[in-house]
Amino acid sequence: MLIKATQKYSRQTPTRLRLIAAAVKKLAPKDAMEQLQFMNKKAARTMLAVMKQVMANATKNLGLSAESLKIKEIVVNDGPQYKRFQPVSRGRAHSILKRTAHIRVVLESTETAIAKPKKEEIKISSSAPVIQIDEAGKKGQPIKAERKQFGRSQTTVKTMSVRKTGER
Repeated sequence: MLIKATQKYSRQTPTRLRLIAAAVKKLAPKDAMEQLQFMNKKAARTMLAVMKQVMANATKNLGLSAESLKIKEIVVNDGPQYKRFQPVSRGRAHSILKRTAHIRVVLESTETAIAKPKKEEIKISSSAPVIQIDEAGKKGQPIKAERKQFGRSQTTVKTMSVRKTGER
């Protein structure tokens, strides 16, 4: 099973991120995270954030154990470049490229995912009145839905509390 996490448009050069990726690519994810914590580089902090995200995806969302995971690949691609210039003598300009990068970390697991039950969504029908509860915890009067005209379309607006707004 593959678990993925991405970080797009990171404001660092891809070459600096690739150095960090090469250092932790062969390690186990837990060891890689420990290694990244103590590297004194900005790219290491970004890579650590992506590693935390992919580990959370595996453990929280899929219910996998951290020991069964291993890093399959860490890919650092070029993102768009911001083009700026540095004015120099004689009215000329030197170009500056502010590079960005896209990071993708893929983990591989030998376990199968534990299917978690989906949360039930609470649906409120439009015909059911909404009860307002005041600060003292007493039930108030039902609030009625109002039709308001916004631009060309009509929308139904349900207000939970009644506020008086001053006119300008």
